[in-house]
Amino acid sequence: MIEILKKNLEERIGRPIKTRGDCELVSNIILETLDIDISYSTLKRLYCLTTNTKPNRKTLNTLSQFIGFKNYAHFSQNFEYTDKIDLSQITYKAISVGDEQAIIELIIKTKNNNENFIGFIVLLSRELLHNRSYRLLNDIFKLKALNFHSFSYSEALYLGNSIGLLLRKQPEIDTILLNNSNFLECVYLTFVDYSSLNGYYGKWTETIANCNHGKEIDTFTFALLEFKNFLNHNPVKEVEDALLYSERFHPILSSRLLSLKLLTTNSTNTSEVLTTYFNIHSKKINKIDYSYELFTTAILTKNIYLMKYLIEKINQQTSIKSEYHKYHLNSFYLMCSFYYKLIKKSTEEKKINTFYDVNNCLYNYEEFITVLRLIYVFANTKPASKKELLKKQYIQLRDQLNYPYFSDNFLLDYFN
Repeated sequence: MIEILKKNLEERIGRPIKTRGDCELVSNIILETLDIDISYSTLKRLYCLTTNTKPNRKTLNTLSQFIGFKNYAHFSQNFEYTDKIDLSQITYKAISVGDEQAIIELIIKTKNNNENFIGFIVLLSRELLHNRSYRLLNDIFKLKALNFHSFSYSEALYLGNSIGLLLRKQPEIDTILLNNSNFLECVYLTFVDYSSLNGYYGKWTETIANCNHGKEIDTFTFALLEFKNFLNHNPVKEVEDALLYSERFHPILSSRLLSLKLLTTNSTNTSEVLTTYFNIHSKKINKIDYSYELFTTAILTKNIYLMKYLIEKINQQTSIKSEYHKYHLNSFYLMCSFYYKLIKKSTEEKKINTFYDVNNCLYNYEEFITVLRLIYVFANTKPASKKELLKKQYIQLRDQLNYPYFSDNFLLDYFN
């Protein structure tokens, strides 16, 4: 199966892998597409261009994911030993000759191939972004095949995160894409780049806010701009109750609105707001999504009451219903660590901290969550030399994010 995997990898990139340069190309494409680093030397060994060694499971899983499968086991179980359409070669050929109609027809035809359709769209988007073919990319995202509701939420996350990572490196795009509802739902709403609210993503949000894109996108944009105001020490507008308690929005957007409400609500009203919110959504099986944004808000505002309330709500529902829930649950564990440290319950703190996994963080939240994690680790570190190193890391990342809310005192005094 490894030989078949290697052949499919070559088909995916549209060329044989015979040189170090080929291996470097594949390494770069995988890094851009999946944000996973596989060294070119690993690929050289895989293709017997140097000393031949058996690839490890992580390498096989990554390569399988790159060609459209969940992991190597999924590839081994589901690969059909039949001649498959070489999507990569057809794509590269269509792009090279400018055959836009052939690309559109290929997308429609490939939609039914659930195993590699999203990977195919990511690869195609990468090439079109590289060529700055924004008009064609806009036409592609107008297709019914790219409608957000035709994907599961996990699929939409994979698509949005993959393209979002590409756009981080090439954020200057034609504004026609910011008027494309499928692009907004599949990319803008799913890859919420918390590292760039004062950068390209914040500029996108301001541009989108000037147009009417429907209730959900407009509400999301409002919430994001107000959160940006909070991080920049600017006045924050209060959320209307009609929006806050609406059952028409995605659960994570609802949690974003509740977070914003709690930033502007008098502490005496917090209990009433939380009770009403969770009563309205009490029929929902999983509370993780309806609480997701609250975890970071509780940490940011050092709201011990909110932390305690969420722990009582979520502790009974720690099952993972979807792959992306592990990221949400991980943010919950981080909040719990802060809570137990604040109330000085070291036994519970140590226990919950073992559940936290630094690798279980969505790419678009990674730098933001790392800042919060550094505050916690800093407070738990004794040696002065190590504390100084952590402080430097915090300041460096804080300056990169450029949010005034993350002051030096926020780090030094948080647990005082």
